[in-house]
Amino acid sequence: MADSAAKDALFSLLAPHLCDGARKAAFAEICDRTESELAASGGIGTLAEKTIHAVLKHFYAGAPEYEERRVLLSSGFVADVARPEGVYEIQTRHFYTLKKKLAAFLAVTPVTIVYPVVHRKTLRWVDPADGTIRAPRKTGKVDFGYRVLEELYGLGDLFPHEGLSVKLALLEVEEFKLLDGYGPDRKIRASRSDGFPQELVAEVDLRCPADYAYFLPATLPEVFTSADYASACKIPRARAQACVRVLTSLGVITRVPSGGRGYSYRRAV
Repeated sequence: MADSAAKDALFSLLAPHLCDGARKAAFAEICDRTESELAASGGIGTLAEKTIHAVLKHFYAGAPEYEERRVLLSSGFVADVARPEGVYEIQTRHFYTLKKKLAAFLAVTPVTIVYPVVHRKTLRWVDPADGTIRAPRKTGKVDFGYRVLEELYGLGDLFPHEGLSVKLALLEVEEFKLLDGYGPDRKIRASRSDGFPQELVAEVDLRCPADYAYFLPATLPEVFTSADYASACKIPRARAQACVRVLTSLGVITRVPSGGRGYSYRRAV
C-alpha cells in the first residue's frame, strides 16, 4: 500500500509535464526519420544511448543547419544543437566532462542540458545464432529522472548558473538484448544490441530553483531524512544523499536541527 502511494505521488508530480498529442506526433516523425538514416548508414546496432542522442539532437534542432555547430571559433567546442535562442547539449551521463565546454558556451549564450530518461522500457531478446527476436515484454521499472541531480552535483561551481537550465526528456524505449550471456536462459550479463525511443512521454524544464520542486513528492514527511527521501522517491540511499545536497544548495529544501546523527530537512518552496 505504501509503495503504491509513493508511485502515485511521483506520477502526480509528472502529470503537468506530459506531452500533448501534437508534441508526441512530432517526436514520432523524428524517430522514423532517424531510424531510416541509421539503417541507411549502418548505424543501427550501436548502443541505445547513441541512438537516443541522434533522435533528440534532430528533435531539438528542428532543422539540420542548427546541428553540430561551432559556437566559439576560438574554443574548439562544437554544440550538439545551436539555435538562435541558445545551445542544447544532449548528455546521458558524466556531466562533469562537460564543465569546460559549458563554461565556454555560458560566457556567450544560454545553455540547456537535455537529459534523456528511460521512463519505461520494453525489452526484446535477440538470439544471435539465428536472429530470432522474441515478443516484446514491458519491464516493471519506472524512472522519473532523479539521477540528474547526481549529475548536476558533478558540475561543482558551474551549477547553479543563471544561464544554465536542464530539460528532462522522459522516453518510452524499446531495447534489444542479445542472448549471449550465462545461465540456462543465457540472460546473465547479456549484451545490449540496440535500443530505440518509441515515445516522448514528458518534458520537465528545470530553469529556476522553484522548478526543482518536481523532485519533492507529496509523501515526504514535513521533516525528513535522506533515508525518508530515498523511500518516497523509490531511489537508492546513496542517490538520495546526492539529491538532498543539490536541493539544499538550490534552496529547495533547508536543513533543520536534528537531535541525532545525520541531518534532517524540510521543504523551503
